[in-house]
Amino acid sequence: MSAMRRILLVATATLVWLGVAAAPASAHSVSGVSGTNFETTLRSVAPAVPGLTVKVVEVGSRLEVENRTGQELIVLGYKGEPYLRIGPDGVFENRLSPATYLNRSRKGGTPTEAAEKAKVGDTDWAKVSSEPLARWHDHRIHWMGNINPPDVRSSPNTRHVIKMSGDDTQWAVRMKLGTQDVVAKGDLIWQPGPSPLPWFALILVALAVVVVVGRGAAWAPGVAATLALLLVIDVFHVVGLGLANAGDIGYRLTKAITQSPYEPLAWLVGILAIVWLRRGRFDGLSLAALSGLQIALFGGVGDLAALSHTVVPFGFGANLARLAVALSTGLGFGIAAVAAMRLSGVGVSVRPRSAPVPDVDEPVAAPTGP
Repeated sequence: MSAMRRILLVATATLVWLGVAAAPASAHSVSGVSGTNFETTLRSVAPAVPGLTVKVVEVGSRLEVENRTGQELIVLGYKGEPYLRIGPDGVFENRLSPATYLNRSRKGGTPTEAAEKAKVGDTDWAKVSSEPLARWHDHRIHWMGNINPPDVRSSPNTRHVIKMSGDDTQWAVRMKLGTQDVVAKGDLIWQPGPSPLPWFALILVALAVVVVVGRGAAWAPGVAATLALLLVIDVFHVVGLGLANAGDIGYRLTKAITQSPYEPLAWLVGILAIVWLRRGRFDGLSLAALSGLQIALFGGVGDLAALSHTVVPFGFGANLARLAVALSTGLGFGIAAVAAMRLSGVGVSVRPRSAPVPDVDEPVAAPTGP
């Protein structure tokens, strides 16, 4: 196969690959939120009740309440209406509460006509869980506007405590445990993000190192080793995204795959590319390019927001998320660049030393007569 045909094959396969994978490009988030400078903190639950636990989870996207007091807890909605009932029998939603529909997703939902017209206090309970634990997108605890608050717009490089309602800077979620009032309060804070410049520098360094390795005489094992490192980093990245979800370990590991359903394909293609490159098969470059581009675009470019934002949904910490994103971008594009050079013959002249047979495009000298 000629160099030009190889390039066209790789380009076509890459376009098909990316077209299929474009849908989950925004999947590298947790509960609808990716990197952000808004930080939700829980300050108090008053009064403190043994057996009642309130948490902010998934980088401020959801509120978690676990009630093991033996009494029923009623979480109040935005109108003060009964919204959730959490107790020994499990969790029940009030289908006549607008909050039941508004809290279905990070961006909100549309209440039914019956919920809109219901009076405060009307209930139609529907069981949603047998465990006394509920998690929901409570829009009182995170910023819902399409533009940033006025204080942030006027001074984005300054820390701000956001006013959630009127003159009150704290958010509040009210509940009733039996006849006792319980209030969870906290702050929504704007925290300016770090400079992304050091991470962009790391991207360029990683890309340059891969290109240098790919131009050397031992480029085949060098590219294979680089691709192996990239696969390990991407697996770490995907697992970290899954662990940023709330829930038990099995659920979070499952979310790691369902949030990034096409990443395992990149891993399989990458493993095959490594095997072929280690065996001296020149066509392993095509697969390496596909795997590298997939990871660079969706594990790297798709998550570049992590480099410049304070709050990053990642189970191992924000700095490790930034490191994974930077290396995925630099190494992935570096492998793609090396593959393009090798397949086109631009800037390189050394073939893989261990190739078992010559490439069909390379003329073999005819034997000379005596």
